Amino acid sequence: MKKEEQEMFDINNQLIEFKRAIEEAIIERGSDGKTSVIRSSYLINLIHDAVKFELIKNGVDSQKIYPHLGETKPEIKLAGFLKHKDQDICVVPDNIPKIKSVINWGPMAFQNKWDKYGQDYTNNTLVINVRSQMSSLAKNADTLFERTFAEALNLHMKYPELVLGEVYLIPVHEYDDAEVSKHNVAFKTNKTNVEKYISFFDSINNREIGDEFYKYERCALLIVDFNQEQPRLFENNQELIDAGIISQDFGIDYSTLSFNGFVKELLSIYSTRFDINNLLTEENRW
Repeated sequence: MKKEEQEMFDINNQLIEFKRAIEEAIIERGSDGKTSVIRSSYLINLIHDAVKFELIKNGVDSQKIYPHLGETKPEIKLAGFLKHKDQDICVVPDNIPKIKSVINWGPMAFQNKWDKYGQDYTNNTLVINVRSQMSSLAKNADTLFERTFAEALNLHMKYPELVLGEVYLIPVHEYDDAEVSKHNVAFKTNKTNVEKYISFFDSINNREIGDEFYKYERCALLIVDFNQEQPRLFENNQELIDAGIISQDFGIDYSTLSFNGFVKELLSIYSTRFDINNLLTEENRW
C-alpha cells in the first residue's frame, strides 16, 4: 500500500467515517441499523486501522502487523494464563522462533490445548487491544472496567514482560435512543461522566515490570464529540475544561491518556525490554 493510500487511515479521517457510517445506518434503519453497524465490527475496525497506521508511521514493518492494515484477519491467538484469545493487533518479532508446546498451566492445563508460539515469541510480541462503548456508558461502566482488568491479567500473569496497549473510545454525548428509533440523528443532552473513565484508565496506565498484572504499559482513552460536523478528538485537560466536559479542578492529567503519542510511547517501552529492530523496517532500525 502506497504512503498516500495509508494516509486515509489517520485517526481524524477514521472518526469522520465512523460518524458517517453510524448516522447513515440510523437514518436508513433506525435503532436496528445502529445496532447492526456496531455489531458488524465495521466501526471498531476503523479504529484498529488508525492504530496500525500510527505503528507504520513510527517505523514498524507493516508485514509484521496482524491483521495487516486494511484487513481484519488473521488475528493472532495468544495463550494467556486463563484462556486462549485472539488479540486485536499484534506486532510480531522476526528473529524469535515459534516453539509449539502443550499448555500445562492454569485452567487450560487439562484441556489438551497447544500454544503454537511459545513463551519467548509471545513475550516479544507487541499487543494492542481496541474497544469502544457508544451507549449505556453509565450502566455498563463497572462491567467494562472488570473486562479490561481481566484482559491484562490474562496476558501479564503468563508474560510479565509483554508490552500491552489498550485503546478505548467513548463519546462525549451518546446518541438519543428515542430519536434514533424514529430514524433521526440526535444526541442526549447530558454528557458522559468522562472524569470516571479518565480516573479508571489512569489507574491502570504506565505499567512497569514488577507492577500489578492488571495494568497496561500504555492506555489511550479516545474522548470524542460526535455532536458536530467534524468529530472532535480531545487531547488535554484544557480542551475538556473549555468544552465543559471536566471540572476546572480535576486533578488527573488526561494528556497521558491521549491518542497523540500513544504508539510512540509503546514502542519506546518495548525498546527498553526487547530488541525494537525486530519490529521495524530495515530503513527505520535503530
